[in-house]
Amino acid sequence: MRSLLMTTTVLLAASSAFAYKPTVEREFDDVALHGCSNHDADFMVRGMVSAATEETLVLSDPRDDGSTISVTLPGRGPLARAKGVFTKGKYEASAERLNQLRSTRSPVVVTLECKGNGTPVARNISFANSDGTQASISF
Repeated sequence: MRSLLMTTTVLLAASSAFAYKPTVEREFDDVALHGCSNHDADFMVRGMVSAATEETLVLSDPRDDGSTISVTLPGRGPLARAKGVFTKGKYEASAERLNQLRSTRSPVVVTLECKGNGTPVARNISFANSDGTQASISF
């Protein structure tokens, strides 16, 4: 009985170390100035799409077009190029949609993860469709 109690206590203590950490929103100018510094948690930033390709998203500050952040979009899987021969892939469709958002000057909210080299990598991009419904691109 005593060993069961000790095992339970150890498991409960270990599970609290992996507790959920909510995503925190950071100001655009803070991220542009200090870079990707949330190495222990994801964070969100609001911005406007300034440019988009299948690999990179450039966000600009809604209040200052001259202030930008470059965000890496997660890479494709090994079979993505072969799949793209038969149909439009997720990455092409994502770049197309992001460029539509750029042309309409629609704001986006990007959830970012800091990689080891300080590069922000997109995990999710949220935006409003023209009919007001919310949509997102998840990676």
